[in-house]
Parts: sequence; C-alpha cells; structure tokens
Amino acid sequence: MDLTLPRGLRDLGPDDYEELERVRSIFIDVAEIFGFRLMEPSPIEKLHTLEAKSGLGVRDEVYHFKDKGGRDVGLRFDLTIGLTRYVSSDRGLPLPVKLGSFSSMWRYDEPQYGRYRWFYQWNVEIFDAKNIDSDAEIIDFTSTLCNKLGLRGLSLEIGDRTIIDEFMSSKLNIQRNDDISNLLRAVDKLERKTKEEILEEYSSKKVTKDALIKMMEFGGLKGEPEFVLRSLKEDGLSNTANLEYLIDTLKTRGVDGVTLNMGIVRGLDYYTGIVFEVFAEERNLGALAGGGRYDILPEIFGRKDIGATGVAGGVDRMLLALSNSKVDRTNKNKVFVGYVGKEMVSVATEIASLLRKNEIPTILEISGKNLRKQFEYASKTASFFVIIGPIDYKEGKVTIRNLSSGVEMKIPKKDIVERIRSSF
Repeated sequence: MDLTLPRGLRDLGPDDYEELERVRSIFIDVAEIFGFRLMEPSPIEKLHTLEAKSGLGVRDEVYHFKDKGGRDVGLRFDLTIGLTRYVSSDRGLPLPVKLGSFSSMWRYDEPQYGRYRWFYQWNVEIFDAKNIDSDAEIIDFTSTLCNKLGLRGLSLEIGDRTIIDEFMSSKLNIQRNDDISNLLRAVDKLERKTKEEILEEYSSKKVTKDALIKMMEFGGLKGEPEFVLRSLKEDGLSNTANLEYLIDTLKTRGVDGVTLNMGIVRGLDYYTGIVFEVFAEERNLGALAGGGRYDILPEIFGRKDIGATGVAGGVDRMLLALSNSKVDRTNKNKVFVGYVGKEMVSVATEIASLLRKNEIPTILEISGKNLRKQFEYASKTASFFVIIGPIDYKEGKVTIRNLSSGVEMKIPKKDIVERIRSSF
C-alpha cells in the first residue's frame, strides 16, 4: 500500500504542532489586547463566493467540486472571504466590526519553500466607515504580534494604491484596464526579477516600453517615510494625505521598522487604498504577512456602506523566519518524573499527578525503562528530571536534575511544586 501523501501536503508532527499552537496562543492573546473577536468561517463556500475576490481564474488555484446536491462549492483559500461574507450578511452589526481567525485552508498552488497546499494562516479584519485609523490599527496589531512571537529586524513596507493609480493616470496617461493590470503586475515582480527581465517579459504586451520603465522607476521608490513623501510631492502627486496621516499615527503608536515602498501593490484588482507587507531580514521567504484596504469586497457582497481593511500571515513562513534567525522557540518547560525500582512507581505517579494538578507540564515514566533509558528520553523531551529513588524516599526527599546545566539537588518531597515553579 502506498502511504505517501498527495503532492504539496504534509503531516504536522508533534514538534510542528507545538510550534503551531504557540503561534496560535500568542495570536489569541494579541487579538484580545486589540479588541478583535475571534470566529471560524465555514471551510466550504459556494464557488461563486470564492470567485468574488479573485475572479473566475481562481478555479485553477482552489480545490473545488460538486457536492452530492450538484452544487458548485470549494474549500476556502483564505479567511477574508468568509469573514466579509459574514459581516456583509448581518446589517445589524454595529461598526466598527473587528474580527479575527486562525485556521487552515487549501490552495492548489505549486508547492515551494515555505508554501504548501494545506496550510495555516492567522487573520484580522476591521469593517468600518473607511477610516484610515483602522488601517493603522491593523498595522499596529501586525507589528505587536511579530514582536510577541520573537521576530526581530522586520521591515513593515507600506504603499498606497490611490497614489499608484494617480501616477499611472496623471504621469503615464494610462487609462485602459489591461494596461493598468500589466503595469501593476510588472511592479509586483520587482522584488523577484531584474528590470531587464521584466522588460523582456512584457515586450510583447501592448504597454509601451517607456511607460513600463517609468512605472518600474516609480515602483522602486522606497525608503524612510519623510524621503518618500517628499519625493511624491516633488513629482506633483497630490493623494498623499492618507499616507501622511498613517505615518504620523504609527509614530504615535510606537510602531518601528516602517518604510514606504511604492512597489507594494498586492492584489491587482482587489486593494483600494493602503497596502503593506512584512519582510524578515532574509527576504528569500517572501512576505511573512500582508494586507491593506479592500473596500471593493463588501461592495461586491452588497454593502457599499462599509469599508474593510485587514491582514493575513502565513504560519509556516513565520516559523521558518524564527528558525532562520535562531530565535529561541522553546515551548513551556516540562518535567520528567522517573523512578528507580518498581516499588517507586506509585510514588512517581503521585508526584506527577501533584505537578499536573498545579499546572506544571509533566511527563511520567510509564514504559518500564531502566534509569539510563529514562534519562536519555528525558533529555530529549524535558527540562528537568525528577528521580524517585528508594533511599531518598525513605528520607522524604527526591532528586531534581536540571537537564540543561546538569546540576542536581535533593529537596524535600513536600517542596517539589514550589521548587519546580521557581526554576521555570
């Protein structure tokens, strides 16, 4: 029997799952701090609902099928669609609505480093009256979450689709939707390709070479906010008020690592205002998280009265970034409780139960290994080894070994909870 998984899928083993749950736990804590309420949108949507965000072409990128009732349905490929559908369907919700989710989804993408066909994402969204402070809230949340996870040296790169649209219209005199899409796609590739490669790729497109060169030069405008804003004004672009306000309020919030990048465009026919992406120091992973304002989706769902802004992050990429930066991702300390001699089994069981009742993660020796084998196993799974021996027990004591330092001490059995807690 062939037990291999379909291409692009993998199992989450215990170590992977512990890391996933650590990210989930921190995400939930930060979401609560920022006032986001968490929910789980349906994993299956009607296919036309999924197409509302990305068009008919999304069928090539998602898992879709006919259900037993003959209806066209598909597995979700992100969380934004479900959250937006949920909010758009309930006109009684008071604005702003702040929602978040942490769950798995499926995309029929080409598997690559840090990208699978089944994966987890975290996501927060604000549905509002198209207020720029909501965009600042989303970016602040993203920065706080990354810091809580232990990610350092990140770059928060912010763009504005209204400024990009103004540049194409006023400076390049580009009006046709096809030309706009081609230019945006070209700019979106600046992170991955050279200008020469992009020029060659788009040589057969209708957009002129001169327009393409100017657009790439504009997309290359990146740096400190004051420098970029000054450059935009010197170019005669006027739609800078939102970006200026955003930068000011992010400073007030104490958000670090902010740069402006006119090459950040994201979803070509989807985002309508502020857009941003988060990069690690090693950019080979691509963006760890990204988002922006997408007022068009609530409108498609029949809600012209509300706007929307949000962010989503890939858990796999974030964990890879943590691994690459050698950040300590150790989970909660664990205690291994072992024993010498079968007569000590009940005592070890009693002590392990006592530690667990005091919410101390504890592994109990249950397989009958000798002390040497117990030690080998404990060294791979725990931070402290509690040894219950008959001689120590007669004296009312147990031995605790710190598995990192190798230091051992004998303590009264009655003090074990207090001593373990003080060592964590």
